[in-house]
Amino acid sequence: MRWLPFALTLPLVLLGAERPPTARAVDPDSADEREAVALLAEYLRVDTTNPPGNEHRAAEFLKSVFDREGIPSEIFDQGNNRSNVLARLPGSGLKRPILLLNHLDVVPAEAARWTVPPFSGATRDGYLWGRGATDMKGTAICHLMTMLILKRRGVPLERDVLFLGTADEEEGKENGVDWMISRHKDRFGSAEFVLTEGATISLENGKTTAWNVDVTEKSVLWLRVVTSGKAGHGSIPEPEGAVARLVRALGRILDYEPPVRLIPAVEGYFRELSKTAPAELKPALADPRAALADPARRKLLLSDPYRNACLRPTISVTGLSAGAKINVIPGEASATIDCRLLPGEDPGKFVETLKGIVKDPTLRFEVLNAGRATASPTDTELFSAIRRARDRLEPGVPILTPPLTSSTDAGSLRQVGMVVYGFEPFHLSDDDDRSHGDDERLSLANVAFGLKVTYAVVTDLAARKSD
Repeated sequence: MRWLPFALTLPLVLLGAERPPTARAVDPDSADEREAVALLAEYLRVDTTNPPGNEHRAAEFLKSVFDREGIPSEIFDQGNNRSNVLARLPGSGLKRPILLLNHLDVVPAEAARWTVPPFSGATRDGYLWGRGATDMKGTAICHLMTMLILKRRGVPLERDVLFLGTADEEEGKENGVDWMISRHKDRFGSAEFVLTEGATISLENGKTTAWNVDVTEKSVLWLRVVTSGKAGHGSIPEPEGAVARLVRALGRILDYEPPVRLIPAVEGYFRELSKTAPAELKPALADPRAALADPARRKLLLSDPYRNACLRPTISVTGLSAGAKINVIPGEASATIDCRLLPGEDPGKFVETLKGIVKDPTLRFEVLNAGRATASPTDTELFSAIRRARDRLEPGVPILTPPLTSSTDAGSLRQVGMVVYGFEPFHLSDDDDRSHGDDERLSLANVAFGLKVTYAVVTDLAARKSD
C-alpha cells in the first residue's frame, strides 16, 4: 500500500470531553516536531543490534538528552554492555505515575538487502530510514519528546511521568524489564498505567480505518520434545527409531485442535469489528458467543488464521533435529514447538495435555520458556485519554482492541499490577510496517502525528485539571 502524507493541521474537535487549558496551550509545535525528527535520526545511528545488544550506548544517548533538559535520569547496568535507563518528571503525587516503556535493542539487519545503510538515520522521500524506526525507536522518541515538552512548558502534573528504556526485549535472555522488576521495582513499581509497543493506527488506501490498542496478549510456551531409539544402518528400517517415533508424535500434536474459548477482550474486539465487517461476517462477529454454538458460523469465524488464534491456543512445530548422515538411523531426535496460550491457561496443564495426546511416555518434554497470558481492562482513565485524543485528532474513527497473538514486555508489568496498553500512534499501511524487515522506515508525518497523540494522551492523563 501507499503512504499518505497525513495532514498535521486537523481541527481540534472535542466530543463531549473537556481538556485542561494547559493541554491546549502547549501542544507540540513545528519546532518540536522537527526536533523529534532530528533526535530520531540520531537515535537510529546508535547500533543496538541484538545479539549482542550493546544497549548501554543507547541508554547513554537518551540520558544525555534528559541531562540537557534537567530531567533526572539514571542508567542501570546489567553487565555485558547491557543497560536500562529510567527518567522521571515529577508530579504532585496526587495520582500514581504513568510509565512510558520502550526497548533499546533492535533485530539484526542484512545491509546488502537494504537500499540505505540500516544505521544511517537517512531522510529520503519523506521518511526516516533505519533499523528500529518502527520497532521501536520512533515510539521512544515520541515518549522522550513528550517529557521534554512538559518540562519546558512547565505543565503542572498530578502524576509522575516515567520513561523506561530497557535492554534485550528482542531476544529475552537478559530481558531488561524482568531484570528491573527483580532488582529495582521500587524505582518505578508504583506506576498505575503503562504505554508501550503493540498495535498501531490502521491505514487502508490512504484512509484511517481504526485506532488499535492491544489490551491483552497470549503467552509463550516453548517446548523441546526429545525422543530416543535404537540407532542403526539406514538400509534396515527401525519402526521404533527416534525419528520414526518423533514423526508419529508430531503428527498427533499437529492433528490436535485445542478447545475454543472466547475471552472478554476478544469478544469485545469482535463486536466492535462487526460494525464495519462485510455482510456475510457481520452476524458472527456481532454475537461471537452465539456464532461459536452454530456450526456454520463457527466455521466462518475459525476460517481466518488470526481469528482462530484469538479463540484458542496455537501450536507450531518450528524446528527439527536428528541425524547428520543419510544412511544412519540416529539414536536421538528432537523438535521445537512454539505454543501460544490465552489468558487463564496453565502452561503445565497444557504440557500434560500434549503428553496425553502423544501417548508415548518415553518422550521427553523440555520447557524452554513459559509465561502467563495477561489482559488489562478498558474502563480506565488511560483508555479514556486515548479515546479523547482520537475524538480530537481523528473523530469518528473506531477504537479497536485486537489481541496480540504474540507477546511483549507488557505481560511482566501486568503481573505486578499495572494497566498496560500496547499503542504506537503511527498510521501504518501493510507496506509501511516493516518491523524486522528490510528498509525499515517511519514517515516524517508519522513522527509528528505520533508526538501529537502521545503528548495529548499523557497530558490528558497526568496534567493538573483546571478548577
